[in-house]
Amino acid sequence: MLRTSHRRAAFMVAAAGSALALAAGTAFAATGWTVVTAPPTGQNATLTGVATVSDSDAWAVGFRNGNAFTNVGAKVLIDNWNGTAWSQVATPATPQNTALLDAVSASSAMDAWAVGRTQNNKSSLQGLALQWNGTSWSVSPSFTGALSAFALGVADISPADAYAVGNNSSIPRGHLAHWNGTTWSSVTVPLPPNAPTNTTLNAISADGPNDVWAVGTYLNSVTEQFDNFSIHFNGTAWAVGPTPAAGNIYALKANSPTDVWAVGGSSSSSNSTLTEHFNGTAWSVVPSPSPGTTAVLDGVTTSNAANNVWAVGSFTPAGSTSPQTLTMNWNGTAWSVVTSPNPASFDTLSAVATNPGAAIVWAAGSTGQSGSFNPLILQNG
Repeated sequence: MLRTSHRRAAFMVAAAGSALALAAGTAFAATGWTVVTAPPTGQNATLTGVATVSDSDAWAVGFRNGNAFTNVGAKVLIDNWNGTAWSQVATPATPQNTALLDAVSASSAMDAWAVGRTQNNKSSLQGLALQWNGTSWSVSPSFTGALSAFALGVADISPADAYAVGNNSSIPRGHLAHWNGTTWSSVTVPLPPNAPTNTTLNAISADGPNDVWAVGTYLNSVTEQFDNFSIHFNGTAWAVGPTPAAGNIYALKANSPTDVWAVGGSSSSSNSTLTEHFNGTAWSVVPSPSPGTTAVLDGVTTSNAANNVWAVGSFTPAGSTSPQTLTMNWNGTAWSVVTSPNPASFDTLSAVATNPGAAIVWAAGSTGQSGSFNPLILQNG
């Protein structure tokens, strides 16, 4: 299942936040999560990605003003945190009549990328990339040719080095593109044995120019089952990496060549959370709590504290049909659920971010009800 499709489906998941207990002794958790107002309201707006530069500079992206059921007519949405408040920033005109952003990444206050897709009504999906140069956002014309698919993830390493991943809408095939400071170009995706063209690339993360990871799925031509695979860039070439465990991976965080986290759902229906860790040799599933009847994770980040990882998503309590937020913390030993607020009866989180040395963790998603969502931003710290 592609992450974009999953996020739309995630709006049908739910949770009972009152049943959660605050994790004790973990960094940031002592102050807890609070809701911070973010624009716009009353425009059926959803936030799907968040990135931090510092405690006084962060980005959140998504889309607004689309059809309640199809998102046709939606326009890109970008909010910025200036250390005091979130505000909506101007965005450039985009191709076709519909445009949505799914992910954002920033290497500095002067350099950021937001990626997603444009489309004509419900067809002709194309990749979309917007670049921040410290003053304004602009459309990158070369992106569509380099990643002829809708983009799901981006890793901004420096002004002259960024990667993006995405997938075709018609013929399943994962795409990888690279930014060299001047233009985007396609990168050949290495595939594991028995992998035909039926592949996806769902998430990407970089610790630096010599340590980039991407994960996806492929239809195994021998077993006729979908399997996960990872690819890794060591500064010289991309190669197939160790295989993550079964499940659907929606988010990835590379901290070092021996420390990578991946999160998602354990099955196609995302009945329980999935957290996996790469230790430099192999991926392993790390047990994680799954409150309610259905739970899924859509975002993961590492804080400045040692052995402190955050994952966010949504879950459905028994007897409920409306989603609420799910936040979990890894303290170096175990994952635990941390209480998170729910402004409405229908709340989800799609992304989480912080950076080394920061005092704040940000989580972004949506609140309200289908067809009339408002941005949801939670702050911890």
